[in-house]
Amino acid sequence: MSEHKIVSLEVLDLRYPTVRLGMAGSDPRHLAPNYSCVVPILRTSSGLEARSLIFTIGDGTQIQKAAVEALSRFVIGRDLDDFIAEPGLFAQSLAEHHQLRWLALGVYRMAVGGIVNALWDLWAKSLNVPLWQLLTSLTPQQIVRSIDFHHLRDSLTEDELLALLKTRESSKEANLARLRSTGVRVYSTAGWSGRPLAEVRELCSGLYAAGTRAFKAKVGRGQQYDRARALDEDRRMLNTIRESTGPDALLLTDANQNLGDWRNAASYMLELAEFKPLFIEEAIAYNDITGYIELRKALAPAGIGVAGGEQAPDAVTFKQLLAGGGLTHCQIDGARVGGVNELLAIIAMAAKYKVPVCPHSGGIGLGQLVGAMSIFDQTWFGSEGRWLEYLEFLQQGVFLHPLEVRNGHYQLPTASGWGLEMHAPFIANYRFPDGPDTADHLEADRIAAAQPGAPLYARYWV
Repeated sequence: MSEHKIVSLEVLDLRYPTVRLGMAGSDPRHLAPNYSCVVPILRTSSGLEARSLIFTIGDGTQIQKAAVEALSRFVIGRDLDDFIAEPGLFAQSLAEHHQLRWLALGVYRMAVGGIVNALWDLWAKSLNVPLWQLLTSLTPQQIVRSIDFHHLRDSLTEDELLALLKTRESSKEANLARLRSTGVRVYSTAGWSGRPLAEVRELCSGLYAAGTRAFKAKVGRGQQYDRARALDEDRRMLNTIRESTGPDALLLTDANQNLGDWRNAASYMLELAEFKPLFIEEAIAYNDITGYIELRKALAPAGIGVAGGEQAPDAVTFKQLLAGGGLTHCQIDGARVGGVNELLAIIAMAAKYKVPVCPHSGGIGLGQLVGAMSIFDQTWFGSEGRWLEYLEFLQQGVFLHPLEVRNGHYQLPTASGWGLEMHAPFIANYRFPDGPDTADHLEADRIAAAQPGAPLYARYWV
């Protein structure tokens, strides 16, 4: 046994009042989110401390916190060596627990991911290396042993993945050397639904001057009630981004599942085809598999891709989206599924179906999580067609090791583990419910209900 026996689990509930800062984070469905997170912290007998992060948006964070705390009995008293020896089986022991698996996906799966990701953080810190370095050092056999193939073998088997990885081994070191030199290409989500156009213009022009060459806007707010107004709002946003950047800048769009069924989504996006968006992200419900397949067919003649996966809760959902041809861009989220092990499975399936992985990191701390996964993906499978989402806020003054973007590329971090350690004053200020500056969920509801294009049911929130 190693000296790293887990002796305690602490779980933080942190809520930042994003609605007071220009409505950054607002989108067609999440009208006034307060960027928040649950932070599991594992402490060991050696004094080593590991953590992960589960992104939330205010009210409801207490539910996620309780779910993580309920898993403490499965890790306290365990040794890190237990996880290192069998990371796949250890993760399955949580996700497939005979009593708790009845809770299925959503909050429970995210809680499992929080614990699993903290264990990976502990493993990396025991070696004093960044998480991406641990992941890229795994052998093909270790990667395969980390994945639960139980429901995936009709799309990807152990032997298939092992063979796929072995065909990529010859280019792996060159890929990693390039990433070390230049970093991972990023795009900026600048066009939030509630953000004033003057702020969008200023932000995009600054980011473009600094090297960023792709920008995303939220679209479709209130289209179910006033389509003409929604389209006018979207055109003004996309024009603002285009005018404040340059002809070589890509435009991306995101509806946060607000465009209804695939037929409505297709007709709406064709109205915006003049802007030549690279893709429409989450146009429809995250689990509408047949809808994604039909939407991709409908938008293909216009050259508009279809992205999804931000809220897809497990590898099986991704299997259907990828195998069915519903995605042109696969969007993993570092805190949505059951942790690194399940993310490895999704990345592997995306590679098989030749769909580039463009992670979702629109939230506090998500860039640290998916940044490491992007480095793993691009080390093994190359960078073609791949972009990493980057948010310019809630990094400085929050994390001891904030993300660094240079010339439009995310720089490979040097901090050990995920690099999720936070400044003590940030934790003290925004810890719920006692932090003096923590978010007020009633304030957020009032602001949301008053937003243009708010759904009719929002009046019941206040």
